Amino acid sequence: MSYLPRHEDFGPLPKSAVPSKLNAEERPSMLRRVFEAFMRSRQRDVDRQIARFLAARSGGHLTDNLEREISQHLIGGWSGNSGPFRERRFP
Repeated sequence: MSYLPRHEDFGPLPKSAVPSKLNAEERPSMLRRVFEAFMRSRQRDVDRQIARFLAARSGGHLTDNLEREISQHLIGGWSGNSGPFRERRFP
């Protein structure tokens, strides 16, 4: 005769590390999630632009002068339309 185990024959189920449902107070609002996704996208875009700039200008080494140029671009834009930042996504 065969035996089919029942759920009582096994130990208790492990609790999930991730809660299945968050309380309404703990879960960020839809607007907050959209805003955070937008900001992560923008940060990735800026990181890619800086990496391209460093690869084109210095072989990947960051100097004080290059850091100053990058800061000027990110804050106010380039003085001129040259360099790897020509195709800016947001004016």
